[in-house]
Amino acid sequence: MRFVLHALALNGGDELFRFIDRLVDRAADEVHRIEVPDADLLQSSGWYEGARPTRRKILTSAVAVPPRRHTTDPGPHAKQLEVCDIDSARLADKLAHTPLTILVEDREADGILLEILVEELGSPELRSLWACGQAVTPRAIEFENSTGIGAMPERVNRAVSDAKIEGRPPRYFVLCDSDARWPGDSGPSNRAIAKLRQTCVDASIPLHVLQKRNAENYIPDTVIEAVRDDPNNITNIHRFNALLRRTPVQRDHFPVKDGLSDVERTDAVTTGLYKPHEEADLLLLKERLFPKRPRLLMRLHGERRTDFTGPGFLARDGSGEIGSLLDAIAKEL
Repeated sequence: MRFVLHALALNGGDELFRFIDRLVDRAADEVHRIEVPDADLLQSSGWYEGARPTRRKILTSAVAVPPRRHTTDPGPHAKQLEVCDIDSARLADKLAHTPLTILVEDREADGILLEILVEELGSPELRSLWACGQAVTPRAIEFENSTGIGAMPERVNRAVSDAKIEGRPPRYFVLCDSDARWPGDSGPSNRAIAKLRQTCVDASIPLHVLQKRNAENYIPDTVIEAVRDDPNNITNIHRFNALLRRTPVQRDHFPVKDGLSDVERTDAVTTGLYKPHEEADLLLLKERLFPKRPRLLMRLHGERRTDFTGPGFLARDGSGEIGSLLDAIAKEL
């Protein structure tokens, strides 16, 4: 976030100065930004006269950075709070020390995917803040695991309630799978997603529903190819090739973790996702390609991390969704 310190605050008295001290210390963690519109008045302010030299240096360095021009610009620190009195300083202190919580269905799938996306495709500012934000105390970014979409609305409501008790807005971002078995799928998850969406709208909390079926559907071809070419998988080359021959839309909805069951194969052919002449390939994909444990993205992150690349993700994305997701998260930081 961005905290704008006005001259009234910098001359507001000892209690307010203590809050400014805490903001300056938090800014030193490189997870928030401070701006001083009246920079020429900083050194003559009451806060500056009584501050420690280290804190003076930190704030002076912050003032030297050009101010952000527009809150609509992409990247972190889009959200701002004007600090001009004791109430706004108290709120700034709470927000500065409250992490942005990213609620995911599965930390070992959606969370791992998001970590890699930030590392490979995030802006330099986002990557730096992401790394610092999870290393400092208290953290500036944390994940919350919901263990399923059905539990997510309750988690959102609880976050809103906790924030209200603490006298601050919630700092929350929600990410969930679409679970779409084919384009336009009106499957069992749709009702749960609709409930979650309405809950987030009511709470003014950002929600991103993945356009593809699950986090695993974003795995780049380069990773699948690397696994296929591993000498240990020589007997399964034809099965990996069957997966790689699928069209981008088919890949978006293929059940990568579990394999294509007979029932889903029949239904997906009926909807037009697959064609009858693809039956031979689809039968090769009936059984899972990867062991059930450890979780697929966690496993590949450990074994094939260098094969996850920005260009590979963009090729698998195909719609600009990844950029929109990263921009949405960055604007909450």
